[in-house]
Amino acid sequence: MQLFSISKISSSFLKFLTKEDKGVVAVIFAIILLPILALSGAMVDYSAVSSARSEMQVAVDVAALAAVRANLEDDDELQEIAEQVFSDNIVRSAFADGTVLSVTRIENGVRVDVSTSISTNFLSLLGVSSIDVAVYSEVVDSLLSIEVVMVLDNTFSMNGEKMDGLKDAADLLVTELFSGADNDNIRVGLVPFTQVVNIGTSNRDELGIDIPDDFSIPQADYCRWTYPNSTRSCERERVSYDCVVDGVETTCQRWRYFNCTGDRGERVWACTTRSDYRFRWYGSMGSRDYPLNVTDESYDTDPVPGLLTRWNLYWATRPLTRLTSDEDIIRTAISRMRTSQNNHSYTYIPVGLIWGWRLLSSAEPFTDAAPYDDANKKVMVILTDGANTRSTGIGGYQWMLNQGAVSSNVDAWHYGNDVDDANDKTEELCENIKSEDIIVYTIAFDVDDSDIEEILQNCAGNGGSYYDASNSAELEEAFEDISDSLRKLRVSK
Repeated sequence: MQLFSISKISSSFLKFLTKEDKGVVAVIFAIILLPILALSGAMVDYSAVSSARSEMQVAVDVAALAAVRANLEDDDELQEIAEQVFSDNIVRSAFADGTVLSVTRIENGVRVDVSTSISTNFLSLLGVSSIDVAVYSEVVDSLLSIEVVMVLDNTFSMNGEKMDGLKDAADLLVTELFSGADNDNIRVGLVPFTQVVNIGTSNRDELGIDIPDDFSIPQADYCRWTYPNSTRSCERERVSYDCVVDGVETTCQRWRYFNCTGDRGERVWACTTRSDYRFRWYGSMGSRDYPLNVTDESYDTDPVPGLLTRWNLYWATRPLTRLTSDEDIIRTAISRMRTSQNNHSYTYIPVGLIWGWRLLSSAEPFTDAAPYDDANKKVMVILTDGANTRSTGIGGYQWMLNQGAVSSNVDAWHYGNDVDDANDKTEELCENIKSEDIIVYTIAFDVDDSDIEEILQNCAGNGGSYYDASNSAELEEAFEDISDSLRKLRVSK
């Protein structure tokens, strides 16, 4: 009688099962794989359709706006306008064929319907070769008046590619705002800011600002040791060194003298007469005393002070552009923005905010804006790439006081170093601006300071959003999203 080993039987049986299980698993996997692939493919196709629908909605909104603006009596001409504008705003080749657009007159406006079929890739394997898409837009001619002011950081830290990206994104927003719009209903302003805002010398006589007359003061004779018989000469070269400007580690330059030869000769004390110090106003504005520097009121009794200087210290800060319905004016102003590497191109966000608010206000010092009411939407877009690096006060620039460049109100200037105070004023201004129902969008552009990021997040409101853009591509996406949001304000349905 043969005895069988239990262990051998078990081992053989397990091998059999394992061999058989592999086959079963393969069959089951093959059965499951097809619906998984179909589901994944369907997700890809539906994502493409969703993207196409979004693009169609933007294009049909613009087409409807253009049709209302055209104000044509002939239906065929109205249809032609809508089709042309829709086509100009569509980039997908899928819309080239089989797209139907119709224009219907409604009370005081038009309705534009667009329908098409989007070809599928993966769903076609399941017998679904295309998906129908339809969108519409209704616009009436009693469009809202929209005023948009861009408050944009032009400090040194924005130098180079950042400024190029900002110009492109801001220009895109302006193009989209005026696309298909009645220019009388769209007005845009621009406030470039550093540690000051330049309002432009042409605005010197506006109410609500206080610009003293240019003046001169005598200078004392300039006396020093001289070497009239010196034969000394040196070679020199520009050398680079690490420095920090506007909170940014960068490279600065200075002269280095070397290989000096010759003799200085006898030292002689000599004095020369110097011309008078001449102080002029180049357009730069200071701050009023707190709390007036965070409010938009009382300009008749407490006007905003202008800053007179011996030199144009803030030469790089371009003048603001008041609200205008001229697209070319605002685009030109954007293209002229620039930065500079000097001690007068630091960041003080409150001065940008307050002047952005003043452009949107119908009160002094500028009265271009429409009143605050339901017929007028007001929008502020704020962008900075870093934290406040200046505050009110004279800081380490006491020499400006000594030369008579600064009035007794030193807090009118922005050379202080109290960042906490600057942040507090930024937060308070944001709340005061939003209290006027101004829609506020904020953008942190490549910001690595958590405090200012939180301030900007809290500043956005009244339907506006906060964006964290780490590069120019993300910045453009932020401005495109803002453009889409503002377009919807002008569309009734």
